This record gives sequence, structure tokens and C-alpha cells, in this order.
Amino acid sequence: MTEAKNNESTKQGPFQIIVDHKPHKWDEPFISGLQIKGLAGVDSSTYAAWQDVPGPEDVLLNDDTKVDLRKPGAERFFTGKKTTTEG
Repeated sequence: MTEAKNNESTKQGPFQIIVDHKPHKWDEPFISGLQIKGLAGVDSSTYAAWQDVPGPEDVLLNDDTKVDLRKPGAERFFTGKKTTTEG
């Protein structure tokens, strides 16, 4: 009865995530920006990935940035073309 563990830190896969408004299952507790782009089916050199978080600014994910899916609110992502400035 003393096993009152925090559910968030012990949550196991598969994890339900949303990438570009489409549901996906992911078996690992971490996912990288590059893996998110792979699930979205976009070109990794011309697209970027973001984590959708509450507030005005979403989190830009580099290809090697890993997101801990065991944390609450870490399941929504989206991709978009990288922006460049003409000059």
C-alpha cells in the first residue's frame, strides 16, 4: 500500500501522440524532432518540427532534440516549412 508512485514518470508505451493532426502510437518514452518529421512524412531538410505547448510560443525541435513523452502535455507536435529570409 505504500506504492504511491507518480503516474507521469512511470508511464509506459505505447504513447499516443498527435503529429500534424494525425494520431500515432510510439513505443519509446522519447521521440526526436527527426522522428517526428518521419512520422509526418515530410522532407527533413526543408521542414522543421515543433512541440505544441500552452502559451504563445511553441517549442522548435532540432533533429536531435528529444521530448520525454512520459510528461503530461508532451504529445502534440506539428511540422512546417523552415522559414528563410530573402536577401
